[in-house]
Amino acid sequence: MKKIFFYFFLIFFFNQKISIALDEKLIKQIENYLNKINNVSSQFIQSSTSGSEEMGKILISKPGKLRIEYKKNKKLLIIADGKWLHYFDTDINEIQSIIIEKSPAWILLKKNINLKKDFNINKLEKKRGKITLTIIDKNIENIDKIELIFSSSPIKLKKWIITDIDETETTVALLNIKKIKKFKPKTFELIEN
Repeated sequence: MKKIFFYFFLIFFFNQKISIALDEKLIKQIENYLNKINNVSSQFIQSSTSGSEEMGKILISKPGKLRIEYKKNKKLLIIADGKWLHYFDTDINEIQSIIIEKSPAWILLKKNINLKKDFNINKLEKKRGKITLTIIDKNIENIDKIELIFSSSPIKLKKWIITDIDETETTVALLNIKKIKKFKPKTFELIEN
């Protein structure tokens, strides 16, 4: 009986070790991919469990620069200028700003990401050609968790799901990601009316 228990223990222990080693390798592959994202544009579809759906364009330039333009809701513009993330409602000429590190965008805008050091990895799952990485970070305001969803071969960011503290999920699916040589300097400047 002791021998059987010992074998079960060994099998469980070594399977755990192998699983952790595979996860480490996968985490490194995701980090490498995220660290290579620079100067990209993409169309996106944003949907929410509250029932809203928007389409638009997202531009990213590391470190710290982002521009989100919505197609239908042209009054809302989101700009990250390297330090701050600004939500600009052009209709009422109002800006709300947050330090980038306290926003979910930080995962995509940080120059060199070290997932295990910079964030709390809650879950990493790979199945059916899809990788789901779930991150929890108490420094990100009003957010419960962030799920990044990648294709597995090759690793490519497909979408993210942000769950806020009220359990509302916002999904952003990326379409037609393109590398851009260089953006115009004013692309990531907030110009008020």
